[in-house]
Amino acid sequence: MKIDVIDRKPTRVAYLRYTGPFGEPVGRFWRGTVAPWLADNGLVDCPRYGVAVDDPRTTAPESCRYDACVELPPGISLADAPETRIAGGRYAVTTFKGKGTDIGPAWDRFLQAFETEGSLRLDEARPPFEHYPRGATYEARNGTFACELCLPVAPA
Repeated sequence: MKIDVIDRKPTRVAYLRYTGPFGEPVGRFWRGTVAPWLADNGLVDCPRYGVAVDDPRTTAPESCRYDACVELPPGISLADAPETRIAGGRYAVTTFKGKGTDIGPAWDRFLQAFETEGSLRLDEARPPFEHYPRGATYEARNGTFACELCLPVAPA
C-alpha cells in the first residue's frame, strides 16, 4: 500500500449527516440524498468529503455518524445545510477504488499499514475522512468509486 504524507489547508464545507451502519448504506445515502442535494445547489463538480464522526470499531453500528460534505466556493452558503471546516494539517493519504462494501476493509488495511510504519502517530483531535476531488469517478453500472483515504497525523 502506497502512503503519502501531505499538508492540507483547512476547507470550509456544508454537510448532510447520516446516522447508521457504515458501508453500502452510506453509498445509498450519497446516491439517494447527497447527489440530488448537490445537483439542486449547483455543487456537483465541487470537491467532496466523507467524514467519519464516530469510529465504527468502538461505536454501535446504528449510532455511527458520517458527514457527507461539499467544499463551498468563496461567497457561497447554503440555507439548507450546516457548515463546518475540514481541519488543515498533516495527513497520511492512500488511494481507494472499489465498492461501498470494500471501503471498510480498505480503511482497516490502511490503519494497519500506518500503525506498522511508526514514524507518525494518529492525531485523534481530528477525524479521518475520504476526499473525493473534483472529477472523482463513480461507475453506476458496477458501483465502483475512487477517493483518497486521509488520516490526520502528528509526529510520533
